[in-house]
Amino acid sequence: MTIRLRWFAVLFFLLLIGNSIESYAQSDMRADASSGAGWQWPASSDGITYIPVCWENPIGWETESGWVKAAVIDTWQRSAKVNFYNWTPCTRTSKGIRILITDTRSNSGVGRNMDGRKSGMELNFSFKNFSPVCQASNKRQSCITSIAVHEFGHALGLMHEQDRTDSSCKSEAAKSGGWLLTAYDPYSVMNYCNPRWNNDGQLSTLDVKGIQILYGARAETPLGRFRVTDVLNTAGGQKWERIVMEFGAGGTRREFVLDGSKKTQSNYWTFKLPGRYCYKIWSNTLYTDGLYRDGYGEGCYTLQAGKSYSLSLAFTKSTAKRSFGIILQAAN
Repeated sequence: MTIRLRWFAVLFFLLLIGNSIESYAQSDMRADASSGAGWQWPASSDGITYIPVCWENPIGWETESGWVKAAVIDTWQRSAKVNFYNWTPCTRTSKGIRILITDTRSNSGVGRNMDGRKSGMELNFSFKNFSPVCQASNKRQSCITSIAVHEFGHALGLMHEQDRTDSSCKSEAAKSGGWLLTAYDPYSVMNYCNPRWNNDGQLSTLDVKGIQILYGARAETPLGRFRVTDVLNTAGGQKWERIVMEFGAGGTRREFVLDGSKKTQSNYWTFKLPGRYCYKIWSNTLYTDGLYRDGYGEGCYTLQAGKSYSLSLAFTKSTAKRSFGIILQAAN
């Protein structure tokens, strides 16, 4: 997608801007890494760069904003020493990356110079006026997440890969100055000439190398594991059961199917970062009286990075129209 006000910026073609710059005019770019200042988000004393993110108009877009958050965390944040945090509605004084959801060509300011700038990034979730092909149910989430990864590359200070002087790309290329961090990368998430559009929202090997040059490589953290077990309650009259459980910001689903030949089943989800993870559970159970009964439950856990959790499913009296509520409890 494009960047705001004629900036031709992003990946591994880094924008360098002086502290005195007040506008986003292309003529204000500096190509010499040693002469520019203020373009890069600063690191904290622990070596991590913390960047707040907020939404100008999040109401009604909770699912889509969750997709964006998960995609950004799983790419840029997973690869480099960068933590995007808050992800809450903007206030008048909000700093960091301020995102406006609007039906236009998605775009972003570049680097720290967008800090606190109202609507400094614009993301399209509806695609009614721009790129209507992304309205298709089998494409919409992929469009939203891959575009977001590209625009957050801009927000980190990266320029379009096809703009490099050594690029063979002819599509929307505007050969501009910048800091070449890696060899030319035809598979960059920032390259318009990538045969896979926005590289399907995944960082290439050189994308990872470049962002780590800028912000440092994140130390490998062992994956945490969230294990859930379901047991068919034959003593309670259960003959068959199907449960679907959704977990995490990406809404990854796993299925449990039990009967007389398979009375116990476990599924697990892995997670990389600490934080609050939520779940939803739906059940449909056949009893010996020949009736099917439905259940539903939801909740959240605050999980620690690298830690394993083991829980089991349990039914409770429902307060809604379903036969049962469903909870998670510590496994025996």
